[in-house]
Formats: sequence, C-alpha cells, structure tokens
Amino acid sequence: MNKTSTVIPLILGILLLSLGLLFLCASARQPGRLLLAGALLALGAGLAAWSGANLRRSRQLAPENLSDQITTLAERNGQAEITLAQAVAGLGVPDEAVQQALDLLVEKGQALREFRDDRWVYLFPGLKESKVVRQCSHCGREYSVKTPLYECPNCGGKVELVKT
Repeated sequence: MNKTSTVIPLILGILLLSLGLLFLCASARQPGRLLLAGALLALGAGLAAWSGANLRRSRQLAPENLSDQITTLAERNGQAEITLAQAVAGLGVPDEAVQQALDLLVEKGQALREFRDDRWVYLFPGLKESKVVRQCSHCGREYSVKTPLYECPNCGGKVELVKT
C-alpha cells in the first residue's frame, strides 16, 4: 500500500478528532451538537486507528526491517543459511516482502544466493562459526589453543594458529 494513501487518512482522522472535540466543547451550550461531536470523534478515531495500523504494518514489511529479522532467523537456525519458505514460515509475512528483503541482503553482500535441490538457498557467510586451532605446519596435527605450543611434539615442526 502506498504510504501517501495511508498518511492522508491519518491527517484527516486527526482533523476529524479535533473537530469532534471542538463540537463536544460547543455542545455544553447547544446540546444538539453532541450527536455531531460523537460522530466526528468516532469517524476520526476510526480513520486514525486504521491509518496507524497500516503504517505500522508497512514499516514491518519494509525490506530493511525484514532483512534484519531474516538474518536473526538464519542465525537462530544454526546453519547460517535459509530458504524463502523457511523465512516466510518463520516471520509470517508475504512471499513478496521476504523476497525483496532477501534480494536486498544479496545486493548488500551480506548473503549469497545458491541453487540447491530445486530451490534457492541464501547463505550467510558472516554467521558461520570459525574455529581457531594450533596446527603444525609440517605434519598438520591440531592442538588446542589453550595449550601454549610453538613446536610440534610429534615432528618438531612449527605450530601456528589457524582458522578452520
């Protein structure tokens, strides 16, 4: 929905609420205006509530907001990857909005798109765990980072810190 088509009824609702309050004050001297004041207040409140709900929903469906939620969902998944169907099911929003958010993530370079098993999978390389170990440059044997080794006890080669 167009933002303008939601903001205009919001402004109109606020104006009707103001007029309703004005007529409510005027009804103290002329009780005949009480019915009009009630109608203006009800109509203004209805328009303002409808517009506010639509503005909030459009803000929730904005690709920038959904992209953050999709990244969180992929992180919670534990595999640092997500499909369109998983994102739609996890967030409860329309396919088009999720697709726009995923395209935005790919455009920003935060996700990679890969075709696997007849579907698109979105990979998040920044979310994958990286493990640091001590590894011998000669024999390749791995040791815990907690162990302060600089020389391999197995072959005597140099032990270095390596990300896996």
